[in-house]
Formats: sequence, C-alpha cells, structure tokens
Amino acid sequence: MPLLVSTDSFDDVIRSSRPASAAFLPGIDRLLADDDRLDALRHRRVGLLTHAACRTADGTQSASALDDALAGASKPGLACLFAPEHGLAADRQAGASVADHRGGADGIDVVSLYGERQAPTPEHLDAIDILIIDLRDVGVRCYTYATTAAIAAEAALNAEIDVIICDRENPLGPQIAGPSLEPGLRSFLAYFATPFVHGRTLGSLVADALIEHPRSAGLTVISAQSGEAVNEGSFVPPSPALQSRDAVQFYPGLVLFEGTNLSEGRGTPLPFCCIGAPWLDAAAAAAAANNWSVGVAASACDIEPVAGDYAGQTLPAIRFERTGPKCDGFGLGVRLLAWIAGTQREFRWRTAPVMPLDPDSGDPAQAPSERYVIDTLLGSDSLRKALDRGERAEDIFALWNV
Repeated sequence: MPLLVSTDSFDDVIRSSRPASAAFLPGIDRLLADDDRLDALRHRRVGLLTHAACRTADGTQSASALDDALAGASKPGLACLFAPEHGLAADRQAGASVADHRGGADGIDVVSLYGERQAPTPEHLDAIDILIIDLRDVGVRCYTYATTAAIAAEAALNAEIDVIICDRENPLGPQIAGPSLEPGLRSFLAYFATPFVHGRTLGSLVADALIEHPRSAGLTVISAQSGEAVNEGSFVPPSPALQSRDAVQFYPGLVLFEGTNLSEGRGTPLPFCCIGAPWLDAAAAAAAANNWSVGVAASACDIEPVAGDYAGQTLPAIRFERTGPKCDGFGLGVRLLAWIAGTQREFRWRTAPVMPLDPDSGDPAQAPSERYVIDTLLGSDSLRKALDRGERAEDIFALWNV
C-alpha cells in the first residue's frame, strides 16, 4: 500500500529516513509485533492520532504500517486519522491552522486537533471504538504534541473509548530543568504540572495527567524498547523547524527567544541553531557563550530570515554547534538571555494573546488574553521577572532548584 501521506514536499524527511539502529524500537513496532493485540484490533474501528514524521524502525510511516496491519479481506484498515499541530504531513509552520480532510489520505478522513478544535467531537468519537496515539515529543513542555495527546485521550476516555499510546523515547533523555508550571499560567503551551524540561516520555506524561480519571484503566501505554536517549542512526524532523539533532538539543533554550525581539532562526536554514537581531553584538555574545560549560561552540555569522519580524533583513547572529553527543540547551538559552538582557539596550520582551484550552467554552474567563510570550512558553513568570531585576543566570537556576 502507498504511504498515507504524500511525500512530494518532504524531500528532507525522506532523505534522512534510513532505518533506525537496533538499539531503538518505538512503541508502534511493539504493537505491530503483537499478533494477539492486532487480531483484537481488526475487529474494532481504529482511529490513529499521528503524523508523517512518526515512523517504524524500518522507516515506514506509522499510519501506513498500522493501516496495512489492520486491513483484511472484509475490513478496511484505519477508520480515521487525527492530526496535531503541523498537520498530518508535518509540514505546516508553527501556529498555522490545520484543516480537516475528507478522505484525504487514501480515502481515510483526517481530523485536525489543532486550532479552533483541540479534541475529537462526539461525532468523531462515534466513528471509532479505540484511539491509538503515536506522536514524537522532544522533552520540552511547550512542544504541543503531548498536550494534544492528553486532550484527545481524555475525550476518548470520557466517551468510554479505550486509548493505546505507542510511546517513543525522549530525545533529551531524563534531564530535568527549568521552573514548574504555575497554575495561573496553564495553557495549551503549558499543560502539564512538570518542570519545563520534563525528562519524561509522552506516554508517561499523558498517563500521569489522567491517572485520576474514572476510566484511567482504559489507557494503555506501550513503551519504547530501552536504548540510547538519542538515536544517532537516523533522524526524521518531528516538525518543520527542528531539522536536525542539534536543533532538538538546542530547542529547550532557544525556544525562549520566541518571547523576545530576537529571531530564533525560523525562516533560515538554521532554525533553533542560531539567534539574531539587527542590534545584536554577535561577536561579543559568541565569545561569552564559548565560556559557558554547556557543550556548545558559538560563532558569529549573518542570517537573512524569509519570514517573521525581520524577513528580508540581514541580521548579525550567533550560530551554535554541539561539541559532543549531548549539550545543555536550556542552560545555554537562559545564560544567553541573561547576557543579552544585561548588555543589549534594545532587548525587549514580546507580548501576544493566549488562546484558551477550550476555545468553544463560551466562558468569558477563557477568552484570549494578552500575556508576555516568555511567561506562556515557560508556564512561569519567574525568568522574566528575575532578568528584569538583573539577576544572574546561576541565581535563577538556584531559584528553580530549591
């Protein structure tokens, strides 16, 4: 059967989709190897929440592999597909709306769970008997796939529909860093009561979030086979702006710059591997960064974004590269923010509306409100307030570690 998602616009993804090493086996592979479970699923209408970047160990898209495994002489495969942010094809830019597609993937309806709708409707749930989830997280709370998984799983359990999460390894491993969620700042980007860099897998996040649900026993997590935290055998971008392993490692810190008047490299060949601004003293910032023990080498360069506030401008920037297999991306980002806030007079925090967790609630208290973007990303105002007071990065880390 052909791939469920057209790959005409996915050259970078396909070129990098070599088979994974034997040390890494996603939960979807363990499901596909479980004949008894598959046989039971063939008698049920199965919905799958996933996207094209989710692959089996041999590089097959999960949706295609599961559809083939469930199909039989008297039964089609998957009943429907659900898509998170970036869409089923994983090619929509951050924040872009994602539309439904009737029969969009080999005749299978595709339901968007990003934007105005965040959960399957009763009509969608009436069409399935079980929901399977296979999404790739990157170990940072503001990355939206885990939030979508939790909201979809809760909706399914509410409708007395069982849920199976095919888990994947956290590419950052077990590291934990940053502030815990402040309840008043909970949002779609700050959903889980964890530190910002949470050290968890998507499956464990969702299972813990729903542990008090009356039907929590209807949620099953198929864990990934243990292996290296970062699989060096192959890389498939989990979203358009994370095009390399370096970008994933730097993301916990450089995503914070979305809350500032600097570019984090979106619209350049180096998203989340550089930062820049017209007023940035890039040489001095790179020199400072090279004195920090974060496993990163920094160098001054120029970037020219094709999107964002600085589209079409040539910006002085800093490019980052790992000096070993692992690095402290979050530590890099906080130290860099502290250096820039303390030395660059043009530095500013951005504000933007925050969309509610339930856009259709009609509750005035859930209406979009203006907020500092950095507070929304972190689920905490502690970093912004500390930097505005002129505190050092090390003092901020100590505050979070109390």
